[in-house]
Amino acid sequence: MRLKLAVFDLDGTLKEERDPYIYLHKQLGTWERSQEFFGDGLAGRIPYEEWLRLDASLWKGVARTRIEELFRRDRYLPGAQETVRTLKAWGVYVAIISTGLLLHAQQVQADLGVDYVVANEILFEDGRVSGEVRAHIPEGGKGAVLDALLARTGISAAECLAVGDGASDVDLFRRAGVSVAVAPRSEQVKVAADIVLPEQDLSSLLERVRAFAPWLLES
Repeated sequence: MRLKLAVFDLDGTLKEERDPYIYLHKQLGTWERSQEFFGDGLAGRIPYEEWLRLDASLWKGVARTRIEELFRRDRYLPGAQETVRTLKAWGVYVAIISTGLLLHAQQVQADLGVDYVVANEILFEDGRVSGEVRAHIPEGGKGAVLDALLARTGISAAECLAVGDGASDVDLFRRAGVSVAVAPRSEQVKVAADIVLPEQDLSSLLERVRAFAPWLLES
């Protein structure tokens, strides 16, 4: 059995910033205003799409190019680009499933040749944030997206690698043949993964996967 699909989270897994919404709020000067609803969103007292819309409402009028520039500044983890490119060279189908923002995922897709991305959207009108959104993946919704991707590609869960860093990635870990937690902050994420990378560094990821499941990465 060979590895056929590698699914990555984006924020905190391929890129350094762990929360893209907090990152944008702080960069755009809206962090203090976001505190009016942040706690309710975090506690689940606001529906996910409404929380996303509240975030986007604070960025209304910001140029898309400004948002793109900020995400360009968010650096790749050491080894992230090399790991994805190596997987692609081996013929592995690579996907990003993220509760972050689609325009960020699409930047990475263009950089690294990722095959498939799913993430949430803030919408733009005349090149500026409109305040409207589309929520494609609510918190806790990644597992269903992976199920659909496996069904569409005909790849089995046993032939899948999942890499993430947060609680929303645990559903990916439960489905994948091999799972990797990248510098997890919670015990829940740590115990759910087969492999734990203690630092935000993917340089050893493929070596660790080969040691854990050599049949997946046979020559």
